[in-house]
Amino acid sequence: MIVKNSQSILFVFTFLLGGYALKAQQVYIETGVSSAFFKNYVNSSGENTLDLKYSKSYATFLESGFQLDVFKGKLKIAIGLGYNNFKIKTGFYAGNVSIPATYNLSYFLIKTGAIFNIVHKPKFKIQVHSHISYDWLTSGTNSYKDVVVDLYRDNTFDRALLRFHRGLSAEYIISDEIALYVSYNIADSFKDENSDSNVGEKYSLHTNTFSFGILFSLNANKIDVGSVNKG
Repeated sequence: MIVKNSQSILFVFTFLLGGYALKAQQVYIETGVSSAFFKNYVNSSGENTLDLKYSKSYATFLESGFQLDVFKGKLKIAIGLGYNNFKIKTGFYAGNVSIPATYNLSYFLIKTGAIFNIVHKPKFKIQVHSHISYDWLTSGTNSYKDVVVDLYRDNTFDRALLRFHRGLSAEYIISDEIALYVSYNIADSFKDENSDSNVGEKYSLHTNTFSFGILFSLNANKIDVGSVNKG
């Protein structure tokens, strides 16, 4: 895998989280829905045997963290913790027959990145954002026909992902203490040969996310709440 040492990654993110917690100017709480599918999948023979024609399903997520102004209210750094659920309806081909399958996946993640204001009005902001997250699989099943496979217990699925997020957000400032925002985000995990799953398999987990969040100022007298947003 791209990420070889989970303990080192966890240490780095924990250090960043502690540092931002001490200097943070805002706390955010965000929730929403995500859809997901396996992008550019190949099996150990180098073939794509997945059927992606099934309808997308949405599942909920929750995230919370801190934000810090690093450039005059225009550029922010954010770091947070989250819990994601994904329900993926797909199928795999056995010859010319597509066998329906449903994946139910849950991940704990640590996420950090940057938020940049492209429109900055007294009561309204539009931002672009980009983040990196490290995601740990906490539970997962694959159901097809009358079979249910425990992916975590059987070690037949990648247990850790490094994902790249990017998107757009709009924020409305209610007061010096509180702001609301909506956000759209897409993310892809880095595609590599997954050492935790079946040998030779490769794929990228692609997600589309719609979310709503609340920003709370930790020191409204010193900062412009409207200049900060979570993506």
